[in-house]
Amino acid sequence: MNQNSSFFFANADQLSALVVMADYNRGTNQSVTAPFGAACQSILFGYAEAKKENPRGVIGFFDISKRSIVDREILTFTVPFKLFQEMEASVEESFLKMNTWKKLQERQ
Repeated sequence: MNQNSSFFFANADQLSALVVMADYNRGTNQSVTAPFGAACQSILFGYAEAKKENPRGVIGFFDISKRSIVDREILTFTVPFKLFQEMEASVEESFLKMNTWKKLQERQ
């Protein structure tokens, strides 16, 4: 794993979980951003976020000219490493252990 940022290709259910986990312990409702940029640029936004004290996750792959190369249900989520560590530390006490999440996993 890169020490700056990692990125995931995610469907709507997975992206929902990543967004919730990004703000799970912060409670700010400001832990994720979704700026427009070229397809790969959203990953670069994540590297810029990694330099911040409270980095945000970045939803991306909105570039219409490149959307055809991924499944129509897929977007990306770039996570600065510091935020990834926060998210990982919250897993055991989060919704990921609840029936609601398990029900969503059944349709994957």
